[in-house]
Order: sequence, then structure tokens, then C-alpha cells
Amino acid sequence: MGFKPFISLLIILVASLSRLVSAQTPVQGGSMQGLFSPNSTEQISTQSQKLFLKGLIAINNVSLEEALTLLLQAEELDPEQSGITHAIADAYYSLNDYDNALFYAEYSLTKEPMNPWYRIKLSQILYAQGYYQSAVKEIELVLSQHTYQWIALTFLVRMHREMGFLADANAIIREHILHPIQRAATQYSPSRSQPNGLVIQPFSEAHKDWYKLLYRNFEVLEMRDSIAAVAGEIHYLFPYDQEIIALSSENNNEPVFSDNTGITQANSSESTSTESEQSLLLQKLQQGSTPESPEEAIEWLALLYQQNASLTDRQKTALEWNQLFPEQGEILNELGRIALELDRSSAAKSWLEQAVRSPGQRSQKSEWYRQLGELQAQAGDLDPAAQSFSYALRYDPENAHGWASFAYFNARYGNNRAEAESNIEQALSINSKNAAVVEIQGDMYHIFGESEQAIIWWEKAIKLGGPTQRLQQKLSGKHE
Repeated sequence: MGFKPFISLLIILVASLSRLVSAQTPVQGGSMQGLFSPNSTEQISTQSQKLFLKGLIAINNVSLEEALTLLLQAEELDPEQSGITHAIADAYYSLNDYDNALFYAEYSLTKEPMNPWYRIKLSQILYAQGYYQSAVKEIELVLSQHTYQWIALTFLVRMHREMGFLADANAIIREHILHPIQRAATQYSPSRSQPNGLVIQPFSEAHKDWYKLLYRNFEVLEMRDSIAAVAGEIHYLFPYDQEIIALSSENNNEPVFSDNTGITQANSSESTSTESEQSLLLQKLQQGSTPESPEEAIEWLALLYQQNASLTDRQKTALEWNQLFPEQGEILNELGRIALELDRSSAAKSWLEQAVRSPGQRSQKSEWYRQLGELQAQAGDLDPAAQSFSYALRYDPENAHGWASFAYFNARYGNNRAEAESNIEQALSINSKNAAVVEIQGDMYHIFGESEQAIIWWEKAIKLGGPTQRLQQKLSGKHE
């Protein structure tokens, strides 16, 4: 659902050039010589526009450093041209220099406060900096003036999905994307336009893709009635599509578009693959085959984990498939898990920072944020760690381990016993048989100097199946 910024920048450029041309007057005899004096306002503006155009072309060619040099020169000549400062913001954004991008994006809006393209760029920058709520507010402001602004709508859906707020994403898809598409499509007129002016072919592939995304979101939310309703609608619209027929078939027990569960949570009892299917997958792996989809890659990585493959082999495979299928949270999380097992906490933190920004089920993202929070705390990044724990519990308030990890954080790094005890009580109320939660209760007693109580809880954790070696070390006084 991404878009190339060159389109919006080109629109701005055309408008700017139009203003420039209309301001010029012809010279006697039709000659262009002597039209401008060397330092005239018109000459400066012309030079600025030329640099502006070259800068936009460089952006389109992904020559970002060159683009930035040209655009900054243009801005120096004509600092009041909002299109130039918007382009500079875009160049900095593409270079991941979000602080400078934010400065120029905000400056552009001082000149044209309600320009939708400027607000969308500001939203993208804010989201990249981690300010999800602020980014959403900017997009909502755009949509309050331009109800069917396509880039704003698709970016809003993307933000909601990546942050795990699938119900919000579905509301946008239903009310602002599918409804106007459906209304146009039911007129059976290929030339009919959407309310945003874009031409639509009735029952197009794009139309189907939005329904598939809606279906997939409902799967993650486990809303069976909604899943059935969407399946019925899409089957009605695409009655001869084999993929849709498979989805709607009563004999089809497997979700067609569902997200996969986390790799490290897979086990033999939860796996949907038969032994023969697993054997075939192993043969493909041994033959060096390449997965055909992210879902297949994730399934193969889970199989490697189940087969106790070496960390080196798993890491090599996961790195290859991360290049093949970027922004797949399960693969990024697996790379973080492997890095942790290799005692490379900095690398693990880096992988998890990428994982949390990728789409995933709410329970998955809750765990990724929990693990990231622990690594950030260990690295001394306490404010980001607190935010990560907050996100973990927002994604899944029933994450007992998440509450326990937050309790340990408040005890060890915040020295806040009252908050820590409230957190651990919440964790135990959710799952008092969770060995990790019980172990952390013992750790907290140890932090507060109550060794006898700590021992009781650590022994209980062993009985519940916690890591014996680590717990025995704590019981012998070798606690970190």
C-alpha cells in the first residue's frame, strides 16, 4: 500500500511552475535575452525552480544525497517556497533522518497548513519516530477535509494493522474503502470513478485484495461470524475464482489468508502439518529449496526449531529468508531469539525493534514488545523499555508473562514496590501456574531482600517446569 512520493512532489512542482510562468511577461521582439537582471527576483526564482526540478528527479532516481544537495540550494534561494521544503522533508525522511525531516515538514505546513500531502508526510515522519497516536491524528485531519484521500486511507490502515489495532483497520476498510468501491462497482460501469476521482473496474483484483485483508484481520481477531460474512460477500462477487471457492468451501478447515503463529511457540501438538508433510519439507530444506511465500518460510523455520537444528544453520536460513521476505515479524523475531541464544543481546534488540513494527497477531506483538522491553532495560534504555512494556500489555492485557516482566522492571529499575506488586498480582491472577511468572515473583522478593520468600517461589517454579539449571543457581546463591 506504499506510494512513490515523486507523484505528490510533481503535483506541487507543476503548481509552482505555473505560478512562475504566469508571473513572467514577454520581452519586446520575443527575445528571452535580457528578460532578467542577474540578481532580479525572477532570475532567483528561475534558478530555484531548476534546482527544485533536478532535486525531484534525483529523488525519483533514489539519488537521495544528490537530491538533498540540490533542494537545499533551491531552498536557500527561495526559502518561502513550501514545495521545496516539503521535498527536503521527503529526502530526509527517505534517508531516515527523521529529526531534520520533521523540521522541514512542519515548516512546510506553516506556509500551507491544510495541504493534504504535507500533512501525510508529517504523519509518516511521526509514525517512523514511534508517535503512532500523533500520526493518526494528522491523517484524520486530512480525512476530515478529504474523505476519500486514497494515500491517507491506505496509510491509516497500515498504521492500525502494524500496531495491532485490527478492529480500527477493519472499520476504515469497510466504511471508507470498500463501501465507495462497492457503490461504484454495483453500477456495472467500468468508466465510473470512485469518490476520490480514481477510475475503478468493477470487482477488480484490488477490490478482492481489500476483502482478503478484511478477512485476514477478522481471522486474527477470531471473529467467526464476521469471517463467514466476508467469505460470503467475496464469493458472491468472485463466484468463479478458485481461491475464493476454496475459502468458502464447507470442507475447507484451514484459513486461507490467516497469519501464522509465532515460530518459537510451534510444537508437535499445535502443528497443522502431518508427519508426511513435515518429511517433505525436510527434504526440500536439505535440497536447498527456496520457500515460495512468507508463510512457507515461517513454517520451515518452525520445523528447523522443532528438529533442534544448530543455531548456525537456523540463523543462516533465517537471514536468507529475511532478505527474501522482508518485514515478516515471525522471521525477525526468530532472528532475535537466535541472537539471544548466541548471547548477542544488542543484535537481538535490533531484530526485535524491527519485529514490533511488522504486522502480526496481537498476542505475538505483545510478546515481541515484552522481550524488547527486557532487552532495552538491560541496556539501560529505561524510558523506551517502559513504553515497550506498556505496548505489550496494550496489545494483550491477558499476557501474564508481560505483567510479570513489567513487575520486575518496576522493582529492579524503578524501585517502585507498590507498582511492582500490583503488576505481579495481575500476572498471577491470569496464570498462577506459569513457571516464568512464578520465577519472577521470587526474583522480586530477592530484589527487596526477602530471601526466604524468594526461595519458596523459585522452588515452586522448578516444580512447575521452569528452567532447572538457572533456578538451581539462584537457590545456591548465584543470583545475578
